[in-house]
Amino acid sequence: MEKREKLEKFGFDLESYEKAKDYELDSLVISIGSSITTLLVLILFLFFGTKPLYDFLAGLVENVWAIRVGYILIFSAGFFFLDLPSGWFSYKLEHRYDLSNQSPMSWLTDQFKGLLISLTLALIGFTILFWTIAVTELWWVWAWIAFTVISIFIGFISPTLLMPLFYDFQPLEKEELKRRLKELANRAQLEVLGVFNMKASEKTKKAIGALTGIGSSRRIILSDTMLENYSVEEIEAVIAHEMGHHKFHDIWFLIGVQSLFSLLGFYLIATFIDPVLGSLSLELNVSALPVILGMMELILFVLSPVKNWVSRMRERAADGFSLKLVDDPKTLGEALVKLSQQNLGNPAPSKLVEWLFYDHPSGLDRVERAFNYES
Repeated sequence: MEKREKLEKFGFDLESYEKAKDYELDSLVISIGSSITTLLVLILFLFFGTKPLYDFLAGLVENVWAIRVGYILIFSAGFFFLDLPSGWFSYKLEHRYDLSNQSPMSWLTDQFKGLLISLTLALIGFTILFWTIAVTELWWVWAWIAFTVISIFIGFISPTLLMPLFYDFQPLEKEELKRRLKELANRAQLEVLGVFNMKASEKTKKAIGALTGIGSSRRIILSDTMLENYSVEEIEAVIAHEMGHHKFHDIWFLIGVQSLFSLLGFYLIATFIDPVLGSLSLELNVSALPVILGMMELILFVLSPVKNWVSRMRERAADGFSLKLVDDPKTLGEALVKLSQQNLGNPAPSKLVEWLFYDHPSGLDRVERAFNYES
């Protein structure tokens, strides 16, 4: 059966499909353009900026910790402002495709909140990195451990401390829906702290349904944009999928995969960093931060299709969990069609684009599986 016929068969609107393809292409152009620009600026900074900045700070203060802190703050802030135009293009793109309600001032406020969080994490992570470099030849092992711990910590505090900085959360007032979701969690044998209404409509028209957090911070989050447009049964199916991730320990699994990739990255950096720095007339101190980040980004970029493939497998397993847990499997298919069209996701991307960039199976594949599911 031809792709467009399949889309119509399972309830996708073909006009929305064409719009979603355009949105996907424009998003990829902005993303790739931003990456190329960042790479070019990073190369220029390596040749003409990092050593002068380090020498300037070393001439200003003698304390090595002060030099590290000053360099990390200036470097991180510089790249934040470098990335700001790309973020603005993405913001304008969301408005062009009628996906955003956010005002320019609200967007700018969010960017600077992100800057404060990024600077805090950069200070902690990069200070640890260069301290380990100074004290042991096995710095790459200890740096890997530190970055893994930081990643787990961020996952734990994100729903309670970070997400509320950007969105307002209130306990869900719909008692019937809350009761049914808690019953769903009981059937899945999962403990959740509560169900929360995420006031997302001030910023986006996209629908969001998630089970966030790790361990004691786990909670169900439903955006008001989902609550207004989805039936109780459809919301149950979406959250059942999210519960599948927690039931299969996918958060820990994907953290483990990312951690293994990072370990490989740190090892390769430690192996090849000396000749690379020698060719640039740099030493293994904080002035080498752009080199280390560039090498890690390159390694993770090469590995990203593998990570996306693993993620797609876990998403498929979570769909399977939802199909078994909810009473009517077709409800998941109907909810996925709605989500795809409301969020302007391309339900039928090319296989190459899906392989390179998608961490979920295509919407059409997921919906077809749901509608054809037999318990």
